[in-house]
Amino acid sequence: MIPEEQLIEVFKALSDPNRLHLFKLLLISDRTNSELIGETGLKQNLLSHHLSALAECGLIHAQQSIGDARRRYYCPNLDIVSAVSRWWRLHSPSDQRPLPSLPKPLTVLFLCLRNGERSLIAEAVTRHMAPNALIPYSAGVQVANDISPLVGEVLREHKLPTDSLSTQTYHALTEIPFDYVVTVCDRVHEHPLPIEFADAQYLHWSLRDPHEEANTPAGQLIIARELFTEIEQRLAFFVNYMAHTSEGP
Repeated sequence: MIPEEQLIEVFKALSDPNRLHLFKLLLISDRTNSELIGETGLKQNLLSHHLSALAECGLIHAQQSIGDARRRYYCPNLDIVSAVSRWWRLHSPSDQRPLPSLPKPLTVLFLCLRNGERSLIAEAVTRHMAPNALIPYSAGVQVANDISPLVGEVLREHKLPTDSLSTQTYHALTEIPFDYVVTVCDRVHEHPLPIEFADAQYLHWSLRDPHEEANTPAGQLIIARELFTEIEQRLAFFVNYMAHTSEGP
């Protein structure tokens, strides 16, 4: 894995538009100093500055021409590019479906105020996307409402079953040794968390509440659909991360 100090320098180097353009050119073809001046229009002193920054972080190197010792070619260090790519893959949602397996599936509780859309959709999506990685439950800290019609509508749009879902408070689950408790409601996260799950590792996903952000059924459905997509992305990242690291976040 690329050292974090070097990764920071790589990101700094590529944050400049000129250096990003130079690096993209060198990924396609090795070029000399004069060729780069001709293609970019940069003055010599500025070009030298940018090439030095790219070389210092390890993205490129210069090598002498075999045919003409007066020439030097700037070339990409593809091993560093591959290392950065591996870092991105580790820290990005996985495109694999179903998500990667874990040697020992983790038991996860999605906790919100009343076991509403956020926690129920998270439970359903997890069961569908990560059957070999996570064992999901959902619950509320207060007396649960009936299942919202929004949950059923959004899940049916994605052909996910709803018959296994039910609302409950966390008190019904205190005998389960959860590995992770994921709070999906800011109000729950910002108050003392249930001591019954003290051995679990807590994570927080600050998810949107359709009923708080929209006043009409149509608006609430839009938010619920966006909520589904965000949960998919967060879950894909979490499982991918856990599958590629020996330690949790």
